[in-house]
Amino acid sequence: MLLIDHYVGKSAIHGLGVFSSEYVPVGQKVWEFHPAIDRIIPSGEFAELPRHTRVWIESRAEYLKDQDAFLTSLDGDQFTNHSDDPNLVSRDGMLFSGRAINPGDELTCDYRLVLMLSFNPNTRQRHTLQVGQTG
Repeated sequence: MLLIDHYVGKSAIHGLGVFSSEYVPVGQKVWEFHPAIDRIIPSGEFAELPRHTRVWIESRAEYLKDQDAFLTSLDGDQFTNHSDDPNLVSRDGMLFSGRAINPGDELTCDYRLVLMLSFNPNTRQRHTLQVGQTG
């Protein structure tokens, strides 16, 4: 769950993105798991979903390889785009601001560290992988 005020809007990076509505100082916690907003979908449940839903999840949810599951959110977190120089950094299963974030700044993370099955950050190509694949 995003812990800062935010909104979803047109992204210069890709499609829609999530943007901060407030100033966030360096080191502030920006996201943590909350079961009311975030859901872990085991691959068994994922496989039973309709194809269009699986495609949507693959493009909006982090694949947790060690759990063979997807982590998805109901808030703007699902619109966090990739950056080679992200303003969010992962630590202890949470996201923190790696630098000051101003109102209107797009929130970004590094998809090389947060596995998104539908996007290869090394080639910048969007594609569909099968659960269990990594590249």
